[in-house]
Amino acid sequence: MGNLVKPIYRREYTGETVYYVDNDRLSAVHSRPRDLPYDFHTRSAIVLGNGVTRTYPDVNQMLVNNRNKLAEAYKLTYACNAAIDDTIADYYVIKNDRFFERIDPVKLPLLFTPYNIWINRRETNLIPTVSHYDAGSAAAMLAAFDGATKVFLMGFDGTDGETVDNIYAEDALYSDPATIVDFQKFHSYLHDVVQAYSSTQFFRVRTPHTNNLQADMSRLSNYTEVTVREAVLLGDF
Repeated sequence: MGNLVKPIYRREYTGETVYYVDNDRLSAVHSRPRDLPYDFHTRSAIVLGNGVTRTYPDVNQMLVNNRNKLAEAYKLTYACNAAIDDTIADYYVIKNDRFFERIDPVKLPLLFTPYNIWINRRETNLIPTVSHYDAGSAAAMLAAFDGATKVFLMGFDGTDGETVDNIYAEDALYSDPATIVDFQKFHSYLHDVVQAYSSTQFFRVRTPHTNNLQADMSRLSNYTEVTVREAVLLGDF
């Protein structure tokens, strides 16, 4: 599984072949994507990480405002893992199979899962091409994949170099919290996404909970860090 080096889009994606071992034999199945909306009218999207910024009052208000928008102004929203319990979104990236113990089956068509989960839960959608990416980076990729030209990253708080805060840290399914080494890998994946989708503008929304990312992000011309107020104006929230 290679990292993303060029953009792919839903408008041209026809699926991919998934290889797996069944009864000690190598088998293969072609994943055909569902007919989901793409190149939508507003051309903007929201991607929710699980950093503490997600709980910031002004950020919550932005999400409420978006949910109340008319269809032509509404921004598709992508969330990750435990957010499926308490966050309204259009799509969810689920990287841990144990979450299915508590997921309402009616939500399965809204889920994007990696190869190892999809092969046994084909009611979900396969994460295209970058199945091995962390949930946040995969969600950011999906927003651009669906045609958004502006992607607002909220709750992508990074690390202070010692801790990686997660609003679901007390959840049993996060019993092994991300380490600094993990975060460095996640950072490289997000960098790949932003770099590959050079025609998409990525805006990371900062609050007092947000840490600095590595300098290589600031060298990408389509990546900008913004305040909540700047995001409101840029995204017409």
